[in-house]
Amino acid sequence: MKARKVEKGDSFIQSGERVKSLYVLLQGTCKASYKTASWDLEPGSIVGILECSAENYICNYQAVTDCVLYECEYSGPEDFAKIFAAESKYVSVFFMAAMRRAFFFLRRHEEYLGRAQVYYTFLMGMFQKYEQFCSMYQADVHPFVRIELAKPFVEKNRIDKCMVSFYKKMAGKNLNEADEFLKRDIDLGVGEILNSAEWMQKTLGLVEDMREYLSLQKELLISVKEENLLQKYFELAVKISAEGMDITPLKESMDKIMDFAQKSQLYEEATLAAIIKKYKNFDFTKQEQEEAELLEEARPEEDPFQENFLEQILAFAEYDEEKGKQFCEDIASYKGLSDRFSVTDETRVLRRRISKSYYEIYTQVFRKIVDGAKLTNGLRMFLNFGFVDAELASEEVTKSLYDITTKLYLCKAPNVFTIYEWLMSIYKGENEPSRNEFDLDYPAYLQEQKRSGDIKEEDMKRLLNDNWAKVKFEIENMLTSNGKMTYGKISSFCPVLCEDDIINSVENMLVTAEKINSSLNYIRSIDFSIFYRMVVFSDPDRDINMEMIQKEVLPNIILMPNTGSRGMMWQETSGVRKDTPARFMLPVLSAADIMELMIEAAGRYRWEICRKIQGVRWNDVTEPSLTSEYSDYIQYYRKNHELSGDAKEKIKNALYKAKNNFREVFVKDYQSWINYEAKGSFRLNKVARDLFLKYCPFSKNIRQTLRINPMYQEVFQRFDVANERSVRRIEALYERYRKKGGEITKELQDNRDFYDL
Repeated sequence: MKARKVEKGDSFIQSGERVKSLYVLLQGTCKASYKTASWDLEPGSIVGILECSAENYICNYQAVTDCVLYECEYSGPEDFAKIFAAESKYVSVFFMAAMRRAFFFLRRHEEYLGRAQVYYTFLMGMFQKYEQFCSMYQADVHPFVRIELAKPFVEKNRIDKCMVSFYKKMAGKNLNEADEFLKRDIDLGVGEILNSAEWMQKTLGLVEDMREYLSLQKELLISVKEENLLQKYFELAVKISAEGMDITPLKESMDKIMDFAQKSQLYEEATLAAIIKKYKNFDFTKQEQEEAELLEEARPEEDPFQENFLEQILAFAEYDEEKGKQFCEDIASYKGLSDRFSVTDETRVLRRRISKSYYEIYTQVFRKIVDGAKLTNGLRMFLNFGFVDAELASEEVTKSLYDITTKLYLCKAPNVFTIYEWLMSIYKGENEPSRNEFDLDYPAYLQEQKRSGDIKEEDMKRLLNDNWAKVKFEIENMLTSNGKMTYGKISSFCPVLCEDDIINSVENMLVTAEKINSSLNYIRSIDFSIFYRMVVFSDPDRDINMEMIQKEVLPNIILMPNTGSRGMMWQETSGVRKDTPARFMLPVLSAADIMELMIEAAGRYRWEICRKIQGVRWNDVTEPSLTSEYSDYIQYYRKNHELSGDAKEKIKNALYKAKNNFREVFVKDYQSWINYEAKGSFRLNKVARDLFLKYCPFSKNIRQTLRINPMYQEVFQRFDVANERSVRRIEALYERYRKKGGEITKELQDNRDFYDL
């Protein structure tokens, strides 16, 4: 243990670094930062106490003033014994620091929970009042569609009030009382400190969930970008004041909303001040025409479609004048084609030129947006749908697309992204770029660039953390590749939206998050284990060193800016770690049934995730797995005596259609497994069915339905016996774990619940 001085402004711990030390703060003030939150640590605090049960630091720590810290080497709970052995009174010092910090986090949790509940109650109360005003004034106004996004905050893991009371009482004790309570018992002190750290981490996560909830929900009340409740009140006030009616009650409600917003501390001060100034200073006594003009200015994101959109977007992108002129000529030529699906050399060259320019323009437009330019509805049409010209898309499609841009929230969910939202998530550092068509991720691509001499070592280091370079990589690789693939007809693909690709109404073709997740849930209701992966759980202090548990990891689905008829399983994981989400790609406007696209993508995922997990031995039958046993079955089907002549002929034809690609044969069987076999309609041969029963078992309710069939009775019985054996082992393990002070966390409970599916 040694004293350490840290100068004002110095960051001495970075999040993600391995825990090596804990620090007693003797003098000065430090700041801890986690994502969007930060808090000060005063003298007497223990820097790192939050992470004492973790392998890596969760927060960044920076000196607010010149600080003096007492450094204690620490890499895990076993090191507490060394720290306390040197100075026994430190048991109480660390204990009290942990108690006070845990109570601090629990207080923050209660504060944010209260704010979330108050916000939702206020929002819905004011919305109901708005509906009453509409009825009272008999006003024909646009409905507030986005209110469908309003959801009350639901905690995943509720915190009992008794825990708050406990830590409040413990935090109120002085050092002498703590010493008397512990009697310098190291084991008791360490146990309480570790328990406190677990509560700190739990509440920190819950508070971050609530901060994210409020950040998203606040846009429903007041926003400069999206349709919001204050705007709806304002539009109503303008409309009825023009008819000579008293709008005093409406203005009072608007004032109430603005007062609430000011007190809520949810909005940036400058932005909120500008909004309030605009609405408070509005003169409702002006002439109707002037009012209409001001109303149009006040309406966020309402940019009426312009006929010369292509010229406008080229100007917005600041695209090269000569290239822009050529692009306009190419679009005119493309519009003039009698057959836009033609595969002649002339049309191929034209589509290639359009594609090259389109992605260059796309990149420059997106750059302007991230640099702060206003995102209008027209730009949303371009970025999310590939729209560039009204005549090319048709007037009807153009109007439909324009209306849909106000409803793009329908295409968003925690696991579903429009292409714009996906690229923004990469720019913000929330997601890493996808692998390119050569299966290289971004760091591997830079390494290859360095190896080939295209960039230098210093360039590689800089680009590794350059988020804009990552976005460009994603546009130039994932977007261009998947645009073609999800279109469905690679030879005639052109990225600009064309009327010929629209085979139904735009509204019916729109791929929404609800359609996607309904399809995913349907697949999971049959193939329950599809997205579960084995991950390691360890708690050495309680004699669990490496327990493999089941964890469900749902894929991310990214919507490509095109009309198409294919879905793609682009990556089975997001990175090197096997517990990261897969990435599926779908067209944002689909000409095919979403359920079928998702089932096909799920089949490819089943194959590829197995290959990823098995590594080089994915087709080694001595290492039993889905891919190895299925490959063996297909490779040697002619010698398999369990297969009839008809079955062998079907496999031969399937291989021919799949061009001898075993994975594609498996995908077709998987589609039959989900669509037919799960309903008791036999389509697979006995050998294939046994493999699917082994590696893609049906969920419990389907097993119970099919159990009456003699073909399934034996295999389901074996499955149940194996399941019961696993459950007994897990429950015995969990019981021992509880007795040693372990907590059955959500991930452990999910592992147990897996065997009931």
